[in-house]
Amino acid sequence: MEITHDSAWDDFLDEFTNIFSVYDLTKNKIFICGSYSEETFNTLQEVQKIVNAIEDNLGFFEKEFRRTHIENLILKFDLIAKFSNEIIMVIEHDKGGHMIEMGIILSFKEFFKKTKVFVLKDVEITEVLKRGGLLTPFFKEMETLFFFEDIETLRNYVSKLYSSDA
Repeated sequence: MEITHDSAWDDFLDEFTNIFSVYDLTKNKIFICGSYSEETFNTLQEVQKIVNAIEDNLGFFEKEFRRTHIENLILKFDLIAKFSNEIIMVIEHDKGGHMIEMGIILSFKEFFKKTKVFVLKDVEITEVLKRGGLLTPFFKEMETLFFFEDIETLRNYVSKLYSSDA
């Protein structure tokens, strides 16, 4: 199934350059996904801080784009995922909209090939992920799938993967 965005591309690029800058278009654009709940959004912000501290990276969230496809969040996700060079998915629980996004990532080869997933170790998650979506052929542990025990472990993974030495 091919999803098109017609004139939305122009609107999106206009919004992108209003939020960031035209120079950011040349950076490694990293779409950071995960739960936006109060308890977990700090983790995503920490990932963004690490990514953005590394030269030529730009990490951002879907919610930063307030005009693009506001009437259809699935189309919005698709547009941002296609625009991004990489996608980071942080899973700390399996409740919420980020699980729909994970389903979209798993459904399209172009998305899961550019996605790295970070899962809180021993978190209760659905069997569909544990015994399917987080396994090969989608993700490979310590290459595109990483389990973290605490924020420090997550920081180390992200720093190593996105540093200019990687």
